[in-house]
Formats: sequence, C-alpha cells, structure tokens
Amino acid sequence: MSHWTIEQLQQRLAENFGGANVAVLEDAENALQVVLAEAGDLEITLVLSEDQIYVSTPLVTGAQVQDRAAFNDACLRMNPINPLSNLGLSTVDGQDVYVVFGELSADSTETQIVLEIRTLGINAIDAIESLKPFLVKA
Repeated sequence: MSHWTIEQLQQRLAENFGGANVAVLEDAENALQVVLAEAGDLEITLVLSEDQIYVSTPLVTGAQVQDRAAFNDACLRMNPINPLSNLGLSTVDGQDVYVVFGELSADSTETQIVLEIRTLGINAIDAIESLKPFLVKA
C-alpha cells in the first residue's frame, strides 16, 4: 500500500517543480499534473494507486501519423532503448493517442519520482524528434 497521499505528493513535487507547475486534476481520482518548464511546458500526468504511480504524457494523436504501421514498428523498436519509459497507445475522447509512460512502486522515494518525471520528459522529447519522419507534415 502506498505511503503517499495525493496531497503529500503534490506538496513534494511543488517543492521540486514549483507550486504553479503542479496541480491536482479535479476530474480524475488521485491524479496530478506536472508542467515541466525546462521541457517546453510539457505536461506530465501522475496517477497514484495503492500499488503504483503511473506517469505519462501524450506524444501525438493517431491522426498526426502518416503511416500507422510504420510508426508502430518504429515505436516498438524504440521501446527497448528508452530508459525508464515506454511507448503505448491510449484512447482519449474517442481518438487514438500515442503516449510515453512509466510506472513506479507506490512506495518510491521522492527522489525516484522526480527522476521518473524528468526522465519521462526527456524521453518524450527524444521520441518525438526520432519519430518526426512518420508524422503528417504541417
């Protein structure tokens, strides 16, 4: 069982990322949003459960991808070399959204959680740079 409450986690993360950059998400249970100013205001979502802390950020929507099969192949090949993060596919408001995500034990230390958030941000930026050739040209 987690030794964190969402309020404790919010307070500790606010100390690391700035109070204005950490907020409880009112429309989701036990969820926070952290804005990484150093990563171009990338929004990272944390969801706390009894057993784990799920950390994620959207990468692109399916509609932004030229060739989904080629993109999926590239994502799968990138996964093993992406430290502490995974690439996946979720459905948000009826549309496919590619995400970068990671999980930690709910008993992780503050240092481990902060490292996961920062690493996930770096990995998301690296992933989008690597996957640009597969995206619809704007």
